[in-house]
Amino acid sequence: MELRHLKYFIAVAEELHFGRASKRLNISQPPLSQQIMQLEKEIGVQLFSRTNRRVEITPAGLVFLEEARRIMALSDDAVRRTIRADKGEIGRLAVGYIGSANYSLLPQVIREFRKRFQDVDVSLAELNTSNQIEALRDGRIHVGFLRPPQGIENEGLSLETVFSEPLMVAMPQNHHIKGKTAISLHMLAKEPFIMIPRQRGPGFFDYIIALCQKEGFSPHIALEASQFHTIIGLVAAEIGIAIVPATMQRSRFKGVVFRMIAGEAETVLKMAWVTNNQSLVLHNFLDVAREVVHSLNPYK
Repeated sequence: MELRHLKYFIAVAEELHFGRASKRLNISQPPLSQQIMQLEKEIGVQLFSRTNRRVEITPAGLVFLEEARRIMALSDDAVRRTIRADKGEIGRLAVGYIGSANYSLLPQVIREFRKRFQDVDVSLAELNTSNQIEALRDGRIHVGFLRPPQGIENEGLSLETVFSEPLMVAMPQNHHIKGKTAISLHMLAKEPFIMIPRQRGPGFFDYIIALCQKEGFSPHIALEASQFHTIIGLVAAEIGIAIVPATMQRSRFKGVVFRMIAGEAETVLKMAWVTNNQSLVLHNFLDVAREVVHSLNPYK
């Protein structure tokens, strides 16, 4: 049995006239009658009762008509879904992100992508940079938003900058230097620092260390925490100060003030994916992210 047999049968069942059905199908009547008889022979059931004046569908034919319509609908849907999958409109996408990305452009990117590709199943996982790199390599996520260390471009990953922002000093609200609008890093030489562990965020950690060493000191790390919002909470508890991305001001922790750093001190958020991943779902996502980035900074 082939799909064309079901198509022929449905036409005859709906027209109840072989002549009209043959015109509808754009075939001659004798081959159509022959195909229906072959179908009945294959099934072993009479689907139509025929006289010289009329064609009637049998009770068994009515059951077969319902099933034939269902099969044809499934076939049509399979074709439509296959075409959409070929365009990257159906599928699955796993996105990894560092916590601070939630305070910048990530929500806009996810919202816009879901609006355009409603049949793509998007999952989100908050992961530090090191875990994202590992998850990209073993396929647990397809794209990540992170602050990578130098050199991973040479390890099979593609990187693209999507957001840059200044760094700020987060300090307890009663700190003795909170009155300054911009703080030179050398003023923090004797302060206890709260930082992300290097193994979790090597790129960001190394950059902070380099900034401090450029000012003539190595920071005294009093405590480490794996997420920026945890770090801000520890600052509020007056355990120390922290250098964080400016978007962390949106965390709205009580008892914390943020001050600009004098000189050039900024951090970049990058989008990363496995270079040889040809998934159209992934590349549709990358295109949407680029559009969002351009809308936020049209001169970039």
